[in-house]
Amino acid sequence: MELLEFINLNNLNNLDLISKGGPVMFVLLGFSIFAFAIIFVKLIQFLSAALTKTNKIEEVLSKLNGSNAKKHLPDIQKIKSPLARIIEVVIVTKGDRRFDKESREAEISRIISVEVRALENYLGGLEVIASISPLLGLFGTVLGMIKAFLNLEKAGSQIDPALLAGGIWEALLTTAFGLAIAIPALAAYHLFENKISNTRDKINDAVVRTNTLLNFKK
Repeated sequence: MELLEFINLNNLNNLDLISKGGPVMFVLLGFSIFAFAIIFVKLIQFLSAALTKTNKIEEVLSKLNGSNAKKHLPDIQKIKSPLARIIEVVIVTKGDRRFDKESREAEISRIISVEVRALENYLGGLEVIASISPLLGLFGTVLGMIKAFLNLEKAGSQIDPALLAGGIWEALLTTAFGLAIAIPALAAYHLFENKISNTRDKINDAVVRTNTLLNFKK
């Protein structure tokens, strides 16, 4: 009997495959749902933050100087972007008597940390899922193999190769499922991390540029 004929995947739906993989498959299914939810939420957050669209910000900065900073504040406040929020704080704290040089720098750093942490939310969970899913899949495979060989031992002298083959492919389902979850989760994690790193560089650059412009008066 051919293995593919024995498995007869055409007659198995997704729920059948999950149930044949054992309880570990249901844990992995929960991980996959959680990972998909995180990726979806982060995509919406990053798109709404318009991290790559800096045309409006560049337009305001091109007109900004120490004499007209307050005038351009409403334009900055209309832009929905972490970068715009940082520039707003730099402008607002400039010349404010409540802030000396050190406290102003501390306030700017605090707002930068707040904005960056907001972008990093839930990424830790995505990293954990990407790391644990293959191990959990391997654990499920080991449990499945133990079960398969126990069934083989119970069969005694009446050993049916199909019995062992069936147990093995069912056990390997968890490894395959674990990898199927981990690969896109890890790719998404590094994609988001790279985007945050680029945003952090843009923020630091914007702070320096804004401070330079505020010190220049026409």
